[in-house]
Amino acid sequence: MGVRNQSEFMPTATTPTPTVKATAPKKRVRKAAAPKAKKSVAKITKVKSTDLKRPSTSRLITFERYSKDLQTRWAIHQFEIQELVKDFTKAFNFVKPYHTELVKMIQK
Repeated sequence: MGVRNQSEFMPTATTPTPTVKATAPKKRVRKAAAPKAKKSVAKITKVKSTDLKRPSTSRLITFERYSKDLQTRWAIHQFEIQELVKDFTKAFNFVKPYHTELVKMIQK
C-alpha cells in the first residue's frame, strides 16, 4: 500500500465520476515540403585590362596657389582653436562657483 493523505480519511459526499468520451486519435499534420532551391549559374565575364594613363597636368594647381590655400586653411584652423579656447574658458568660469560651493558643502 502507498502513502495516504489526510483527505482520504475524511468523509465526503459521493460525487459522480465523470465519464470519459472515447475520441479518435488526432491525425498527424505535416508541413508542406519547402520548394527546392534552383541551382544558380554564374555568368563569367572577361575583365578588360586597362593600361594606366598619366593624368592630365592641365588640371593641377600651381605651387603658389597651393601655398596660399594652405596658409588660408591654417589661418582658419587657428581661428577655430582660438574660439574653442574662449568657449572652454566661459564654461570653466560658469562652473567654478558651483564647484566651490559643492566643495564647501562636502567639507562641512
